[in-house]
Amino acid sequence: MAKKDSKDKSHDRRSLERGEVYHLWMVSGGICSFDGCSERLVANSKGKLTNVGVAAHIIGHSKTSARHEFAEQYGYTEDKLEDVRNLMLMCYKHSKLIDDQHTRDDFPPDLLFSMKQRHEAWVRGWTEDKKKSLAIVHKRLGPPMATLPMTEFTSNIMLEAIEDQTEFVDFTEAGWEKGKLQNEKLYKQFVDRIRIGKFDVAEVYSLSPIPLLIHLGKMLSDTIPLTVYQYERETGLWVNSLPEDKSLIGLNPSAIFKDVGAMQLVVTISVSDTVSEEDVQGARNFPHDRLDIRVENPHVKRLLYREQVQEIQQLFKDKSEELIRLKRYQHIHLFYSGPAGLAIELGRSINQNMWPEVSLYQFNYRNNPRYHFAFTV
Repeated sequence: MAKKDSKDKSHDRRSLERGEVYHLWMVSGGICSFDGCSERLVANSKGKLTNVGVAAHIIGHSKTSARHEFAEQYGYTEDKLEDVRNLMLMCYKHSKLIDDQHTRDDFPPDLLFSMKQRHEAWVRGWTEDKKKSLAIVHKRLGPPMATLPMTEFTSNIMLEAIEDQTEFVDFTEAGWEKGKLQNEKLYKQFVDRIRIGKFDVAEVYSLSPIPLLIHLGKMLSDTIPLTVYQYERETGLWVNSLPEDKSLIGLNPSAIFKDVGAMQLVVTISVSDTVSEEDVQGARNFPHDRLDIRVENPHVKRLLYREQVQEIQQLFKDKSEELIRLKRYQHIHLFYSGPAGLAIELGRSINQNMWPEVSLYQFNYRNNPRYHFAFTV
């Protein structure tokens, strides 16, 4: 857990014991304790997503620090200031806000002790059986991130994170194969962490090339329960459930099957944009049957909530498996245009014991043709 350095070196500060760190993490739910902040403070002692939670002092430790002058009034001697009762788990931004020379006077001890009390009471009220989660962060588009700002409340306490945040830039055959190997390495980390037995659920945060996400989802299909989040670019927040102030818009997904008697099946899924027959022919020109799944009015800003993801994922799984049983296809080709979270769920639908090999394709609007073969799972 991050600790703020003291400018006053006249005495040593006691380091928190492991049990104290764990206690502070659990009573705060792994969420910033500042009023109104819902930032998840990821715990990971080895990866880049280190525990960004700051053990912020209410009564400052050094003589020049914020609110130190109140120590005697609140019954704190110098050797007691590291007590967890005087500490709040906060994100970096809010820990700086309460300590900054220009703003510290806005946060007297009573206000912060009340804030701590309210937050910890809120966490206690979640449920008697809080679920402990492991985060999987797969963000290979754009720069890495250090925090997971949320739009919603979750009763899971995130204890640790594993991640792959190296930007994916090599779209050659060799690059895709390397990407698959990195996925397999991440999955092994995931399995190793799950085997220690302290996690009840996993939470997936993904923003990467679609073939890599489908591949990762396929590997995760037979593990502990997953919650898959999607990144909302306009707000920079991660979402899963429909916000209370919004109504669910019906997507009316449909599935149309075209049978030409071929032994290969093309599945096209249109959510963000329409996958056309021209797109398919441009990538792979061969005789094929086609299962076309699409929502009404595909749009590039389409954001799917959990209920909508489940509806499309179930349609894909049911229709594909029905056709596999009836037609005994030798190969499936999957062309997908949609958000990253659904890509994970599509991958989880692929049962290697029941499905033939599935070829995946990467989309790039600027290319002609727009879809190119990536790899087969």
